[in-house]
Amino acid sequence: ADEAGARDAGSVVVPATVRDDPVVAAVATGGTAPALSRHLRRTIEADLSGAGAMADLLGEIRTDLRARELSESERRTAIRTVVESPAVWKGLQEGVAKGRREAERVMEAIE
Repeated sequence: ADEAGARDAGSVVVPATVRDDPVVAAVATGGTAPALSRHLRRTIEADLSGAGAMADLLGEIRTDLRARELSESERRTAIRTVVESPAVWKGLQEGVAKGRREAERVMEAIE
Protein backbone atom coordinates (compact mmCIF):
# COMPACT_ATOMS: atom_id res chain seq x y z
CA ALA A 1 0.00 0.00 0.00
CA ASP A 2 1.16 3.54 -0.60
CA GLU A 3 1.86 6.09 2.14
CA ALA A 4 -1.44 7.90 1.61
CA GLY A 5 -3.34 4.65 2.06
CA ALA A 6 -5.34 5.18 -1.13
CA ARG A 7 -5.03 1.52 -2.19
CA ASP A 8 -6.13 -1.59 -0.37
CA ALA A 9 -3.53 -3.04 1.95
CA GLY A 10 -3.31 -6.20 -0.19
CA SER A 11 -2.98 -4.46 -3.56
CA VAL A 12 0.26 -4.58 -5.47
CA VAL A 13 1.32 -2.34 -8.33
CA VAL A 14 4.08 -3.73 -10.53
CA PRO A 15 5.93 -1.10 -12.57
CA ALA A 16 6.61 -1.57 -16.26
CA THR A 17 10.34 -2.23 -16.26
CA VAL A 18 12.99 -1.97 -18.96
CA ARG A 19 16.43 -3.54 -18.48
CA ASP A 20 19.65 -3.17 -20.41
CA ASP A 21 21.90 -4.21 -17.55
CA PRO A 22 23.29 -2.48 -15.65
CA VAL A 23 20.69 0.16 -16.60
CA VAL A 24 17.15 -0.33 -15.28
CA ALA A 25 14.20 2.02 -15.75
CA ALA A 26 10.69 1.56 -14.39
CA VAL A 27 7.45 3.47 -14.74
CA ALA A 28 4.18 3.03 -12.89
CA THR A 29 0.85 4.81 -12.79
CA GLY A 30 -0.24 3.51 -9.41
CA GLY A 31 -2.51 1.02 -11.12
CA THR A 32 -4.73 3.74 -12.60
CA ALA A 33 -3.53 3.46 -16.22
CA PRO A 34 -1.74 0.18 -17.06
CA ALA A 35 -2.01 0.92 -20.79
CA LEU A 36 -0.07 4.14 -20.25
CA SER A 37 2.60 2.25 -18.31
CA ARG A 38 2.97 -0.20 -21.20
CA HIS A 39 3.13 2.63 -23.74
CA LEU A 40 5.77 4.49 -21.73
CA ARG A 41 7.75 1.27 -21.28
CA ARG A 42 7.88 0.78 -25.06
CA THR A 43 9.01 4.40 -25.52
CA ILE A 44 11.68 4.04 -22.84
CA GLU A 45 12.78 0.71 -24.31
CA ALA A 46 13.60 2.40 -27.61
CA ASP A 47 15.46 5.23 -25.88
CA LEU A 48 17.47 2.86 -23.67
CA SER A 49 18.68 0.64 -26.49
CA GLY A 50 22.42 0.28 -25.96
CA ALA A 51 22.42 2.03 -22.59
CA GLY A 52 23.84 -1.02 -20.85
CA ALA A 53 26.86 -1.12 -23.14
CA MET A 54 27.29 2.64 -22.71
CA ALA A 55 27.17 2.31 -18.91
CA ASP A 56 29.81 -0.43 -18.99
CA LEU A 57 32.01 1.65 -21.30
CA LEU A 58 31.65 4.73 -19.10
CA GLY A 59 32.66 2.69 -16.06
CA GLU A 60 35.88 1.70 -17.81
CA ILE A 61 36.50 5.24 -19.02
CA ARG A 62 35.99 6.71 -15.55
CA THR A 63 38.64 4.36 -14.17
CA ASP A 64 41.03 5.30 -16.99
CA LEU A 65 40.43 9.02 -16.50
CA ARG A 66 41.16 8.77 -12.77
CA ALA A 67 44.45 7.01 -13.56
CA ARG A 68 45.39 9.94 -15.83
CA GLU A 69 45.04 12.23 -12.82
CA LEU A 70 42.67 14.62 -14.57
CA SER A 71 40.69 17.12 -12.55
CA GLU A 72 37.10 16.34 -11.65
CA SER A 73 35.95 18.99 -14.11
CA GLU A 74 38.01 17.47 -16.93
CA ARG A 75 36.70 13.97 -16.16
CA ARG A 76 33.11 15.25 -16.07
CA THR A 77 33.53 17.00 -19.42
CA ALA A 78 35.04 13.89 -21.00
CA ILE A 79 32.26 11.63 -19.71
CA ARG A 80 29.52 14.01 -20.85
CA THR A 81 31.13 14.33 -24.26
CA VAL A 82 31.14 10.54 -24.66
CA VAL A 83 27.53 10.16 -23.50
CA GLU A 84 26.33 12.89 -25.86
CA SER A 85 28.26 11.60 -28.89
CA PRO A 86 26.09 9.92 -31.55
CA ALA A 87 29.30 8.39 -32.96
CA VAL A 88 29.99 6.53 -29.71
CA TRP A 89 26.40 5.23 -29.49
CA LYS A 90 26.60 4.08 -33.10
CA GLY A 91 30.01 2.53 -32.50
CA LEU A 92 28.64 0.52 -29.59
CA GLN A 93 26.01 -0.96 -31.91
CA GLU A 94 28.91 -2.40 -33.91
CA GLY A 95 30.65 -3.74 -30.80
CA VAL A 96 32.35 -2.65 -27.61
CA ALA A 97 35.77 -2.23 -29.27
CA LYS A 98 34.33 0.13 -31.90
CA GLY A 99 32.49 2.11 -29.22
CA ARG A 100 35.69 2.39 -27.19
CA ARG A 101 37.64 3.68 -30.22
CA GLU A 102 34.96 6.28 -30.91
CA ALA A 103 34.98 7.34 -27.25
CA GLU A 104 38.76 7.81 -27.34
CA ARG A 105 38.42 9.83 -30.55
CA VAL A 106 35.81 12.22 -29.13
CA MET A 107 37.76 12.64 -25.88
CA GLU A 108 40.94 13.50 -27.81
CA ALA A 109 39.02 16.26 -29.56
CA ILE A 110 38.32 18.02 -26.24
CA GLU A 111 41.90 17.93 -24.94
